[in-house]
Amino acid sequence: MKYTLEERKERARMLHKQGYNCSQCVVMVFDDIHGLDQEVVSRISAGFGGGVGGMKQVCGAVSGMVMLEGLTKYSRPSDKPMLYAEVKAATDEYKLLNGSIVCGELLKPGRKPCIELIEDAITIIDARLR
Repeated sequence: MKYTLEERKERARMLHKQGYNCSQCVVMVFDDIHGLDQEVVSRISAGFGGGVGGMKQVCGAVSGMVMLEGLTKYSRPSDKPMLYAEVKAATDEYKLLNGSIVCGELLKPGRKPCIELIEDAITIIDARLR
C-alpha cells in the first residue's frame, strides 16, 4: 500500500472540503489499490452521495466501502457469495461503530459529522485490505 491510514484520512478531508461527497472521498483515496483514473472513480461514485442520489438511504461512505470490496475481491460471478460475505462483514462493522448504515439516521442531530463517517469507512476498509 502506498498510503498510510492517516494519509488516506487527510486526503479524504481535503477532497471533502473541495465538495466531493462521502462515497467519492472513500473510493478516491484508495487509488493505489484500485488503480483506476481519479476522474472515472469520481464520476462512478458521484451518484452514491447523500445516501444514493440524496435520498438518504445507504450512507455514501458505506457505498464507497462496498465499491472497494468489489473492486478488490470480485473477478467472476462465482465470487458473489464470498464478496457478499465480505460486504456484510464490512457493513456490520460500520453499523456496530455508528448504529446504522442509513444516511438519514446518521445525519440526525447529535450524531457524527459526515467527515467522521468517511474516516470510519476508510479505517474499516483500510484494515480489510491490508
